[in-house]
Amino acid sequence: MKNHASDWISADYDYKRDEILRSLSAYLQRTRQSSLTMQDVADQLNISKGTLYNYFVSKQDIIFHCHMKVMEMSLEALREAQQTPGSATTRLQLLLEKHIRGMTDEVYGGVLFLPIDELDAMQRRKYIELRDHFERGVRKFIDDGIERDEFRVVDSRVASLAILGSINWLPRWYLPGGTLSAAELATQFASLFVHALSAR
Repeated sequence: MKNHASDWISADYDYKRDEILRSLSAYLQRTRQSSLTMQDVADQLNISKGTLYNYFVSKQDIIFHCHMKVMEMSLEALREAQQTPGSATTRLQLLLEKHIRGMTDEVYGGVLFLPIDELDAMQRRKYIELRDHFERGVRKFIDDGIERDEFRVVDSRVASLAILGSINWLPRWYLPGGTLSAAELATQFASLFVHALSAR
């Protein structure tokens, strides 16, 4: 990480914005901190608060873009699962594994310690729209599995919310370097949910 404000300003703007988000998320992942200030962020990056304002207008702006990074990975996982041929079981397993890996493998998962309540109304609305779109995608896989007799008959909305609610707690207790790798954890976690839905 660069130490001088001039190095930051002269570097590629988008790259440095992303570097700020990655560094902040890594810090949150390590510390499990659920609140922070712009000064906290600047201190972690070893830059001045003034330099930080060149990239983000507020703490809420940083939180919003961190959450959006996580959401982008989840939506990419949804698109991949939708385009993958095979059973509803296989596709739901794939989606959940990639969704979980986005939280555990990628440093951005640390941002999930920060509540979206701190976002302004427009940011919160945009995030919730994308979050709901993802939830509907999970629900559609469950409905497809029910129609194909792969899954037992359940309320797909309740099932999807239960699954995603459980997964959303992962960053609060998962620590890299444990007995299970991120990939193994994702596979086991996803399998638990898929098998719980199984009609067989």
